[in-house]
Amino acid sequence: MKNCYMVGITQKIAIVGVVFALAGCSFLQKESFTVDGKITDHGQECVTFRADDGTLYALASKASRFRPGDTVRITGHLALMTTCTEATTLIVDKIALLAPGK
Repeated sequence: MKNCYMVGITQKIAIVGVVFALAGCSFLQKESFTVDGKITDHGQECVTFRADDGTLYALASKASRFRPGDTVRITGHLALMTTCTEATTLIVDKIALLAPGK
């Protein structure tokens, strides 16, 4: 009985350690940047965005009202973990329409 109890505590301590490590990483990696580009139709699970430098991003949150072809300016930071599988994911802090798509 003691052995099963100790395994349970060890697993809980390991989980808490992982949670704190991920929280620390996300805190350190929240360096925001701003980028312009166009909403694309490459996304299956998330809205996608092609930056002016050619980089494809998947956008998490706040982008659902935009349509492919819309030119937007996004301020956000890179996500550490996400359900978006299309490209590197940006957590959108702010998004502004610069020009509607045609």
